[in-house]
Amino acid sequence: MDRPARDPGLQPERTRMAWRRTTLAGAVVGVLAGRQAVVEGPRPLAVLAVALAGLVWLALLAVGQRRIRALAAPRPPALSPRAAVAAAGCAALLSVLGVGMVR
Repeated sequence: MDRPARDPGLQPERTRMAWRRTTLAGAVVGVLAGRQAVVEGPRPLAVLAVALAGLVWLALLAVGQRRIRALAAPRPPALSPRAAVAAAGCAALLSVLGVGMVR
């Protein structure tokens, strides 16, 4: 028995937009970390924070892009637990770095 084509409505588009907003927020944290490092001078801790924010943002971007591509399928697969943990960990780490820069 053939399954009828799924009509997902706007849900995949909203999910793609949410992934893009999340990666944009991560980019903002990276830019603010870089700005903070420039303003305060090249201290080892500031340089490490900028490098860490960049790496975490790249990881978040990779997970987000993979998910955005998966959402293009007629029946997108569920987000794997590994990808969910990676995305949550990246977002949490970027939040901690953001709070650390504000202080």
